[in-house]
Amino acid sequence: MDVRTGTPYKYYFWKRFFLLFLPLFFIGILPEPFITDNPFASLEDYGEFAFFFCFYLFVFSGISAFLISIRWRMKYARR
Repeated sequence: MDVRTGTPYKYYFWKRFFLLFLPLFFIGILPEPFITDNPFASLEDYGEFAFFFCFYLFVFSGISAFLISIRWRMKYARR
């Protein structure tokens, strides 16, 4: 819980997660050729698209969660 404002970590996390995750995800996924240049000519292409989309979704959500957690700990340690 935040000492000064009484804001719990869960509220702090979810309020900031999508603000960080969405831009990070779109900036990271737009130059990826497996996703943007996929011709979808065979079943293998659909699997490739799904794999890379889920992979990037997982990785960028982890990076976002890590950065928000670090920010919370830095903010909490200062008080």
